Amino acid sequence: MSTTPDIHAELRRRRDELAEKVATLHWDLGGLTYEMAIRDHFRLDVLVRKAAELQDADAELGEVERLVAEVDQGVGGQCRACGAPHSRGAAYCWRCGQPLMLQAQSTLVGAAVVPAPAGLPAGSAAASPPPPARALSDQTTTPG
Repeated sequence: MSTTPDIHAELRRRRDELAEKVATLHWDLGGLTYEMAIRDHFRLDVLVRKAAELQDADAELGEVERLVAEVDQGVGGQCRACGAPHSRGAAYCWRCGQPLMLQAQSTLVGAAVVPAPAGLPAGSAAASPPPPARALSDQTTTPG
């Protein structure tokens, strides 16, 4: 017995719920703005709070729609921080903003340890500056 159809059905159900919620929030925000406009009394704190609620629902809807679109390829996974589902290839969680992919440790490229010249104490030799960087176009050669 496979749970894959159950997951897909749940995603579609969640998508439909979120689409309805986003549409309702759009209407509510528009109506609220209209009512404030006809009274010439805007409460920005109320508008910002309602817009933030709409933005959260819209972000979740967008991610669920991506997941539904990728049904044939499979679900990417869940956020390690908050458990929200994410699509394959997503770099950051839509809900909490945490990075979804582990970052590789950066390493120094081209760093070399050069011993001090003979006759000089270690650490007293001045390091010569690296050669200037060249643009890719400077590295091309023309047939001659």
